Amino acid sequence: MDVLSKLQHLLKSHGVNSVESAVRRKDLARLGDSLANLLYSLAESLVNERFGGGKVSGKTLAAALRLSNLRHLAPSRLDAHGLGDSVEALIAYKWIRGSLDIPEAVTLLAREIKHATENRELGQTQVQPVVTAFAALIRNICQDEQSASTRKSQ
Repeated sequence: MDVLSKLQHLLKSHGVNSVESAVRRKDLARLGDSLANLLYSLAESLVNERFGGGKVSGKTLAAALRLSNLRHLAPSRLDAHGLGDSVEALIAYKWIRGSLDIPEAVTLLAREIKHATENRELGQTQVQPVVTAFAALIRNICQDEQSASTRKSQ
């Protein structure tokens, strides 16, 4: 049994079988914090063409969740810290489930950071490039939830 299979079994044994159950898990948020920082550090290394070890704040992830128009995936009445934890848990859950490929995620983040930085320099947006990049990542890894939400509203 490979690592992801073991982690998938762990999710199942803890009753984590949906995004809704995942985003409430503090233990997944801790794992997702490490994953989010890894993704961000790798993307920044590509953008800056030098190795770095950055951290993405919970406040940034909360803003990205709002910008992604997927705020409804997290429990209601959460402050920025709680929303950031929900995004971190989401990242961990999606990685374990195979919906988040690390090289693809890094490429997407790097492309979005570079594009958003250029737009910001041109005065076309005030949104921080990292917020824009993580919003794109959230939308990308949650395509199945977006489709389900659209079907429910029709």
